[in-house]
Amino acid sequence: HAMLRNAVECIFGVIKCRFRILLLPPEYKMDIQVHIPPALCLMHNTIQVHDPNDMMDYCNVLDAHILTDTGNLANGPPTEHARTRASLHRDQIASEMWEAYNRERIQRG
Repeated sequence: HAMLRNAVECIFGVIKCRFRILLLPPEYKMDIQVHIPPALCLMHNTIQVHDPNDMMDYCNVLDAHILTDTGNLANGPPTEHARTRASLHRDQIASEMWEAYNRERIQRG
């Protein structure tokens, strides 16, 4: 689980370093936003295949903005209420993503 999480975090770090749009507040409606990460991954993979010299080892790049944008940390471990609220929020996001995926899949036929 921890190794997978590290790999996923590295992948998002690479995409965030390469495509700054993910560092900015969203300017688009949710129906557009849902298409941005997969499109950026596709672009990244296409560049990697067709122009490998353009790629860098982004996992080793230190970006000052990313290092300083740490958000607000809590004091101490989360409460049971906070964990429950976070789990519900995570499940809601996953459900919305799944529904958006299925709508897109149906729309494409």
